[in-house]
Amino acid sequence: MNDLAFHGFSLRSILLSRFFGRLVSLLILFVVLPVCLPGVTPVRSAVAAESSELLKIKKERRAVEANLNSLKKQLQEYQSKLNSTARKQKQTQRQVESIRKKIKVLGKLISENQRYLKVLDRDIGRLQGELQSNRRVYGTVSDGFRRTAVSVYKYGRQRDVEQLFSSGSVNDALVRVGYIGYFSRAVHHHVDELQEAAVKLESSRAELEKSYRAKAAAVKDQERQLRNMAASRTAEERALAKLKKQRKADTARVLEARRKRRLLQKRIEGLILAEQKAIEAENARRAARMAPAGRPAPSAGKAVGGRVVPPPPDSPELLRISADFDKAVGQLPWPVSNGRVSQRFGPFKDKELNIVTTNNGIDISVPANTIVKAVSGGKVARIAFMPTFGHIVIIRHPKSYLTVYANLGSIRVAQNELLSSQQVIGASGKNLDGGSIVHFEIWKGRLKQNPETWLRK
Repeated sequence: MNDLAFHGFSLRSILLSRFFGRLVSLLILFVVLPVCLPGVTPVRSAVAAESSELLKIKKERRAVEANLNSLKKQLQEYQSKLNSTARKQKQTQRQVESIRKKIKVLGKLISENQRYLKVLDRDIGRLQGELQSNRRVYGTVSDGFRRTAVSVYKYGRQRDVEQLFSSGSVNDALVRVGYIGYFSRAVHHHVDELQEAAVKLESSRAELEKSYRAKAAAVKDQERQLRNMAASRTAEERALAKLKKQRKADTARVLEARRKRRLLQKRIEGLILAEQKAIEAENARRAARMAPAGRPAPSAGKAVGGRVVPPPPDSPELLRISADFDKAVGQLPWPVSNGRVSQRFGPFKDKELNIVTTNNGIDISVPANTIVKAVSGGKVARIAFMPTFGHIVIIRHPKSYLTVYANLGSIRVAQNELLSSQQVIGASGKNLDGGSIVHFEIWKGRLKQNPETWLRK
């Protein structure tokens, strides 16, 4: 019995010692191993931090996209109203010019009408004088004819015969015959004069009435022209007031559009900054993997031991398609063919509104639906829509270079797609006037570059 008890105790001791030995080994494995591999825990922490940062960036980008979609709808409504206002403004300007020409012609017409009234006044004065003269002649002739008629009535033909036969001699009779003939001719002459005077009097009266009617018509036409001119001046004042109001409203809209443009450019800069942070995080992660075990990875660009630490090499996929972007100054192909730079890089001043706006790239005027190509190989880092610039594509190139292609009507690439140099990205959009503007930017890290310095001359 004692032997069995002793052997049982020994077996339990052996089993317990083995169990505690394995437990100690596991503890050593979980406690000592991280100490021996100092790079494991920092790498896991870096990955977790990077994941959190990427989630934050993605969340921010989703918010930006939602905001930009809303702005897209607002911009479309604004463009429609602006187009309509521009047409109405041109119509109002043409209306004002027509009214001014009409007022000028009316002024000449009124001047000529005033001259005509003066001529009529002189003619009426002359006719009134003639009428008075003819009336006097008519009165004189009428008096003579009346006396002759009275004499004829009193004495008549019978009295003439009596005077003839009562003559004392033949000579006296002949004299009396002569007087009787003279008197008869005088009567006929007075009758003719009276008729002629009556005709002249009637003619003068008719001419005077005609001149009076012409003057009345001229005065009436003058009054109508003056009313027309007054109405035209009122219409001009209203049109000018309307035009002034339209210009004020258009200026306000343009200022608002420029304000939104600045905000959107800041948003683009924010997206570029987020992309650059992603590049820096990727470089830091790559440097951490390349650093020797137990030694923290130095930051790129900082001096260590008297030398500047170069940035870690780009990913093999980027190096394979575009290795020498930084050596391509003045050699990059243009993103479009047969274009004209309509707005250069940097600040520019609107002479009409006296406003200075900064352009982060260049604007290239091209026909609508012009093919847009990548200026160098790279990776599609961002695709979005922005109301001011239309569709936008951001391509990442080696050594922290980014190129931006905006105002695209259509795109033919996908996010994270690898592109070769001169590969088609999309096509330019279409403006209201039928043309198109392609906006192009180049960034080195967080610094804007002048694209014309990089593109071929």
